[in-house]
Amino acid sequence: MIDLRNGASEPVTLDEAKAWCRIERDDEDALIAQLIASAREAAEAETGLVLVRRGFRLALDPVPPDGWVEVPRVPLVSIDAVTAYDGAGQPAAIPLHEAIVERALGVEAIRLAPPVRSSAANGVEIDVTAGLAPGMVPATIIHAMRLVVAASYELRGVVDPALQPGLVPAAARALLARHRRVRL
Repeated sequence: MIDLRNGASEPVTLDEAKAWCRIERDDEDALIAQLIASAREAAEAETGLVLVRRGFRLALDPVPPDGWVEVPRVPLVSIDAVTAYDGAGQPAAIPLHEAIVERALGVEAIRLAPPVRSSAANGVEIDVTAGLAPGMVPATIIHAMRLVVAASYELRGVVDPALQPGLVPAAARALLARHRRVRL
């Protein structure tokens, strides 16, 4: 799944993170913004939730024979575009009613209609929007992100900013654990 990176603002603002970490100066704002993004990515990886609503692209080749495509990023908000590639590799836009959102047994998926499956000899791309609405990120996840930002800021001289978070505190892991998607 490709992250199209067209999301809104982070769940934890720069000012909130600086206040939590008790940072009053402005010369490291870019670093702190990067740490906030890293903390969000770590929280998303741990929970399976998309915390900032944004676009994603699913690229499938081959198309599953039953047309059932599980969406690994939740919550799924909408299907925005479906493009099928024929035997010659030419793209064809598919009407959105040929792709239906299915929510069953805690799984979010897209069911592709038979005409889509038959016309997609060289695969299909499905553009979707997924993520929580602004202001709907649970307080426990926001608190975990603050803990990760604070720990990462303290380790900024030890761990390169591009490799952050260098440490996810146990308290943050415990806060995130209650939001983790578990499948049987």
